[in-house]
Amino acid sequence: MIGWTLDRKMVAAMAAGVAILALMIWSFNPREIVSALYRVNPTFLALAVIVQLVDLALWSLRWHTVLERAGVRAPFVLTFLINNVSMLVNNVTPSARSGGEPLRVYLLSRLTGHRVRDVASSVAIDRILDYFPLIVLLLVSMVAMLRTGGKIVHLLAAGALFLTAALVFSVWTMANERIILRFGAGVSRLLSRLRPDKKIDAERVERWARRFVRSFRSLLADPGTLVRGVTVSVAVWACEILRTYLVFLSLGCPVSLPVVVVGFTVSMLVGVLPLLPGGLGAVEVSTASTYAVLGIDRGTSAAAVILDRAISYWMVNAIGLVSLLHVSRRKGRGESEDAVRAG
Repeated sequence: MIGWTLDRKMVAAMAAGVAILALMIWSFNPREIVSALYRVNPTFLALAVIVQLVDLALWSLRWHTVLERAGVRAPFVLTFLINNVSMLVNNVTPSARSGGEPLRVYLLSRLTGHRVRDVASSVAIDRILDYFPLIVLLLVSMVAMLRTGGKIVHLLAAGALFLTAALVFSVWTMANERIILRFGAGVSRLLSRLRPDKKIDAERVERWARRFVRSFRSLLADPGTLVRGVTVSVAVWACEILRTYLVFLSLGCPVSLPVVVVGFTVSMLVGVLPLLPGGLGAVEVSTASTYAVLGIDRGTSAAAVILDRAISYWMVNAIGLVSLLHVSRRKGRGESEDAVRAG
């Protein structure tokens, strides 16, 4: 019954996102959107798809690099598959694109035999490495929009402040042994109440928490981890922007790079809000509206967003499903499905 309720909520959230997307298409004039889509150049669109595939490989490469620095040996193909499954979970659950992170920890530790704390610290560092290029993009977008002024600049400034505060808070929390110990103790008490028949070893949880903090601090203080991780992160976000730029080219609309950067940055800010699964609907509306405000006609704006999300959201979800099937072959199918639900 619990699993069915969670599935029902997920389906309802997806349906709400699709409804918002349909409302956007109607408000942006369906005829203009269809007219813009008829102009699609398949060559540029195919290049956008290839860039997205490279982007997925780079996401996995960054995590694989952090894993190696943490002493966790795992085949790149396995990290690629698990990372794709994690993205699928992030995209279908309204969890600020973080619901798949516990799943990454669970699957990799079970399939490789490495300790959970080491895998968990690598995932934490991997997510933190996302912040740096994104904050830079926010600052670049703010500079590009200073001449126009308006609400977009205020939104970007608020986003930069929010992400900076989130970065500082995340690093401080996970590097603070006292906080992690309290968190571990709280989890132990919760599990004891949920499973009174199963004894929770509090000392073991405390050892886990201390070792997690040590591993996290070690990775955070390692120049090799930070330099390589940030370098790959820059390449990841460059691919994201290049993909969107190619989508506009496929529509015969060579927009300026600052416009693409601003639109992409707005979409990222909206996408991390835990409102709808993967920001479905909300991302499309906010991004298309931003492009329209920046001078692109509404039909082309909506068509570009629809094509871009077809590649970066729906295609990525399809790849995640295929990856889940491959992971299920390595692991019991039922157990893998339970892990996805738990994630």
